[in-house]
Amino acid sequence: MELTEKNVAATDASFTQPNTFDSNLQLLIAAVGGNENIVNITHCMTRLRFKLVNESLVDKEKIESIKGVKGVVLAQGQTQVVIGVEVEQWYNALSGVNSAADNSSDSNIEQEKGKLFQNAMRIVAGIFGPVVPAIAGAGMLMGLLSGLIATNVISESSDTVFFFRSISVAVFFFLPMLVSFSAAKVFRVNEYIALAVAAAMMSPKLLEKAAQLSAAGNSPELSVFGVVPIELLNYGGAIVPAILAVWVLSKITPMVDKFVPVSAKPVFTPLIAFTVTSTIVLSLVAPAGMWLSNGAGWVVSSLLEISPTLTGFVFGLTRPITIVFGIHHSMTPISLNNFALYGKDLLMPIMCLGNIAIAGATMAVWYKQRKTASKEQSSITMGSGITAILGITEPALFGVLTKYTKALFMASLAAGVFGAISVTIDTHLTSYILSSIFSLPAYLAGGTQNFIQAVFGICGVFVLSFALTVIFVRIDNK
Repeated sequence: MELTEKNVAATDASFTQPNTFDSNLQLLIAAVGGNENIVNITHCMTRLRFKLVNESLVDKEKIESIKGVKGVVLAQGQTQVVIGVEVEQWYNALSGVNSAADNSSDSNIEQEKGKLFQNAMRIVAGIFGPVVPAIAGAGMLMGLLSGLIATNVISESSDTVFFFRSISVAVFFFLPMLVSFSAAKVFRVNEYIALAVAAAMMSPKLLEKAAQLSAAGNSPELSVFGVVPIELLNYGGAIVPAILAVWVLSKITPMVDKFVPVSAKPVFTPLIAFTVTSTIVLSLVAPAGMWLSNGAGWVVSSLLEISPTLTGFVFGLTRPITIVFGIHHSMTPISLNNFALYGKDLLMPIMCLGNIAIAGATMAVWYKQRKTASKEQSSITMGSGITAILGITEPALFGVLTKYTKALFMASLAAGVFGAISVTIDTHLTSYILSSIFSLPAYLAGGTQNFIQAVFGICGVFVLSFALTVIFVRIDNK
């Protein structure tokens, strides 16, 4: 895409310009190496994620000095610029930035070799970051319904509950389609063909056929061309098969393009890519994806069975650190898979505890600096703590706790302690929601005792994190 006058020009902008929004965008582009250094830009709920040709051109200090930037993380082969809740406004303004040439050199590919973990985390973050608001909204609706039902505010048999439960459950049933659209952007393949493949996986006719075959006492399988076996499975809510399907599509599409004449591409490329990919996916890839999903669920459940307390402690202890490095979305598919397999998840409550622990440590920093810090700094710290309670932790992490690493450790320790307690007493969720204090009504779906445990955990982790920070962290107010 070419730059428009409305968007940001790639210039060697002076870093002494006034703090207008447009000038800040210009400063950001210049600080990441200029327009020609940008391969692509994506975003999650709080961060701009730049894929760059040459990361050595990034001036981290200059980025951090830009008004509105909360911090910078160099991880997963990306330059992540933490903005906060206004990230979408920044992303939309930057959406006209010209990317580096598509044929940008083998050297760019070379940078990714040998970085399996970073690449995997980048893919997971890129796929689930944009999807989280949709599933969080639907999950929150399910949680609120459960809370209203449990408190007898509304009858479970009412049409109102039936309607809202149906539309919220639909989001999770059709989650493969949401994931496939997002994955298509990551794997750089046509989003609508990706959606078509996901739709094929969830074809009602195939599900009807499976039910008919099972009712007749036969195996739910088809034989295409007499040689290709198709196992008829229900892929509603299946994430891994959808991601693998789009990956396969991204490999097949270029191969199709090589032998289809230019004049025939508009018709025959989609036809062949969709047909071949759907066949391969439904015969082999999607069943393998289900096997992988079940295997991942088995690993997590095995760890919980071996030592639930230790597992909870480790997940809690590492929660704040994973947010710092931008790999916290790697937990999303695990939790969603647990919901699909077991109807509940023990890990999402720990994510919430981690966020509240960050809030507790941040508020402790505010408490210790309130009399000596400037009014502006004090208000920033308090605002960051409140935002963390509401589920957005990046301002607290990058604006406060990364400056006081011992405070970050105290938050992690508190999250580890209460993560261990949470898993041990079986505090759980039955639907995906944002990890904030607003998630509390959702715990009522697991019963009153489960709700009480969640309240205890949130209050306890805040107090412990606050107390540890006040006792052990020294604040330099110079």
